[in-house]
Amino acid sequence: MSIINTFFGLTFLNISPTQIYAAKGYRLYKSSDLGKSWQKEGFIKDGTYSLAANSCRLLARLLRAEITELHLLSDGSRIAVAKKGIFRAKKGESEYKKVFSIPRGTRPLNLCVAGDGTLYFGEYFSNKERKPVHIYHSKDDGQNWSVCYSFRANSIRHVHGIYYDSFENKIWFSTGDLEGECQIGYTQDGFETVVIFKEGGQRYRTAEILFFKEYILYGTDTEYEKNYIYKIGRESAVEEELQEIQSSVLSAVGNAEYAIIATAVEPSEVNKETSAYLWMSKDASPWVEIGAFKKDGWNAKYFQYGRVKFPVGALQQNSLFISGHALKAFDNSSIQLSL
Repeated sequence: MSIINTFFGLTFLNISPTQIYAAKGYRLYKSSDLGKSWQKEGFIKDGTYSLAANSCRLLARLLRAEITELHLLSDGSRIAVAKKGIFRAKKGESEYKKVFSIPRGTRPLNLCVAGDGTLYFGEYFSNKERKPVHIYHSKDDGQNWSVCYSFRANSIRHVHGIYYDSFENKIWFSTGDLEGECQIGYTQDGFETVVIFKEGGQRYRTAEILFFKEYILYGTDTEYEKNYIYKIGRESAVEEELQEIQSSVLSAVGNAEYAIIATAVEPSEVNKETSAYLWMSKDASPWVEIGAFKKDGWNAKYFQYGRVKFPVGALQQNSLFISGHALKAFDNSSIQLSL
């Protein structure tokens, strides 16, 4: 694998064969020539958070004032996730206006776009008291949001992610964190009913699920035990431990050919690694370590874990697009890699 292009000061958010969307603070940029030139695409105006995001990278990291996700919707609008809110820009508009204020926690870990266009996210907050945890949805391209499902009190801590499975037209979810709180499940009716596929200990704790025709794939996200990559058959529900990895997994991306998983620098008694690693596989086995990125010198608790992020559409033909976060010489910058 080799570097094709490096983009300093830009975090990639959404990639397609014809366009790249990226963020620099609370400003968004677009390129139609693979990053040779950039045009300002939009901005978020949200008081102190915008000021921090646009003025000082370390302050933005400390306050978690960052744009973490961007989706392009069928009606031409765009939906972004940032500190304490979901933001939307109509077709032709440059300002992303807050359409939903996150009531608990900083922000959801991901935003899911289902096959029918429904948007979902699950609450991610400290929840020491183990209160009920909600899943929200929007059926009008992000204009309005409401609770569509609630996990009962004392059942989970929070939601790690909501994911669309195009093979079976299911919406999957994953939760954490402690024994009995880790669940992998799905719904086929918009959360009118849910099926718990797996539940129990840390082997079912994940922040990202990849889908293939005959199985699902994920890396565990735990600071209490060694982390592994798992494969679970759709029909058999038999789980297979594929590969031990260095630390917890917060990011993963896949397509019909490749699966790529990124470990994070999340310090604990078990996770002692000071680098974030990239692992790649074709057809789920074998797994090959293809990259390592050293954590920068800033405190992980206050200035965030070191990690590699994958934008929406990170895999394009024979290229992989990644962005660095709290990594040495690779924070708030992006790389195009050849596979």
